Amino acid sequence: MNCNQSLCHDVPTKKPRTTIYLEPELMQALEERAKEEKRTVSNLCNLLIEQAMNEWLKHRGKQS
Repeated sequence: MNCNQSLCHDVPTKKPRTTIYLEPELMQALEERAKEEKRTVSNLCNLLIEQAMNEWLKHRGKQS
């Protein structure tokens, strides 16, 4: 594989990836919270999505 050095690098995980587009204010808030919690923004987003999805799945299960 031929990669431009700035675009191709070893990813430390095999987890799936996605791209999202955020409003600047939301990104700033995520950066501030991540810094306070000594996390990366990516790790914080993963945690928040995981929590929201667990809640959604729990709520969804009650409706069945």
